[in-house]
Amino acid sequence: MKKVCCVLGSRANYSSIKSALIEIKKNPDLKLQIILTASSVLQKYGSIESLLKKDGLKIDLIIPTLLVGETPLTMAKSTGLGLIELSSAFNQLKSEIVIVVGDRFETMATTLAAAYNNIAIAHTMGGEVSGTIDESIRHAITKFAHLHFPANLDAKKRIIKMGEDPKTVYNTGCPRIDTVKDILNNKKLIDLNSLNQLGVGEKINFKKDFLILSQHPVTTEYGDSLEQISITLEAINKLNVQTLVLWPNPDAGSEDIAKGIRKFREKKLFLNMRFFKNLPLDTYIHLLNKTKCLIGNSSSGIREGSFIGTPVVNIGTRQNKRVRGKNIIDVGHDIEQITEAIIKQLKHGNYLSEKIYGDGKSGIRIAKILSKAKITIQKNIYY
Repeated sequence: MKKVCCVLGSRANYSSIKSALIEIKKNPDLKLQIILTASSVLQKYGSIESLLKKDGLKIDLIIPTLLVGETPLTMAKSTGLGLIELSSAFNQLKSEIVIVVGDRFETMATTLAAAYNNIAIAHTMGGEVSGTIDESIRHAITKFAHLHFPANLDAKKRIIKMGEDPKTVYNTGCPRIDTVKDILNNKKLIDLNSLNQLGVGEKINFKKDFLILSQHPVTTEYGDSLEQISITLEAINKLNVQTLVLWPNPDAGSEDIAKGIRKFREKKLFLNMRFFKNLPLDTYIHLLNKTKCLIGNSSSGIREGSFIGTPVVNIGTRQNKRVRGKNIIDVGHDIEQITEAIIKQLKHGNYLSEKIYGDGKSGIRIAKILSKAKITIQKNIYY
């Protein structure tokens, strides 16, 4: 029985691998191990411990590694602390395969800790292109990984071009889409009105049109986040449409975005806006399915949005060159561009579903491959 360890660093991290973890747990040839770290253990960003327990998943270790400050310096130091702590954790758990998800700084720490412990690495969501330092981290992890689970054919081809053996690269699709499909197929009613008991600001009438704003810092544009979020908020405010404003992730620059939101809120510059620190995943997916437009630079607009058909206005460089569907309108940090794009999406309405990032069966594929794969730790470039 192979010991397969997954390190979860955030809520988004968990939603990106949840279906695969459930399938790994069910597989008789695999033993699942789970470590929580970084923002996944902090209430400020939405601790996920209770979510895993609700889903019947056992947590083996909880390791706090995130230094406060949300600057490039704290990101670098958090990566170093993660490398130290996770090295000991893998040694303690005797892990044989480590699953790493995506491209965040805690994912880099996980990868290095596994590599120096001669532990096989399985990487999901590799081979994609985007903005920020995440792209460099993503491609670096590809060169460490022994098994690759890209979300689409474009990403698979790119991984092979990077010198990875085609026999180790499997176009499984993204496990996030599995979760989205399950949530939308579940006929259980979500009481969206209960959201007015959470957050702060104006109450939302969910029988009327509403927008969602989800904007995160771009680490390679550190110092610009305050101006960027202010532009977005002003553009939305011009339209006087109800808006749910979500808090940013913990990357360098997030405090500037939070400051911009607070200033906007405290000066009462907003019309019809309600502000949330975090939302349950099933609630968020139902909101994506119902909203007239998602605005900002979240990858959920690219991934989940294409599958659901959510109209999206994608702002700035954070999702540069990532494969996208017809539901996306790309704009710069410009009030008029943003406003015009939102109006266009309001007129268009929902798009047809596109299965760019998977068909809802990724987790099953990943677990099956992990159970059968024969892995050689020493890697060589493939010509």
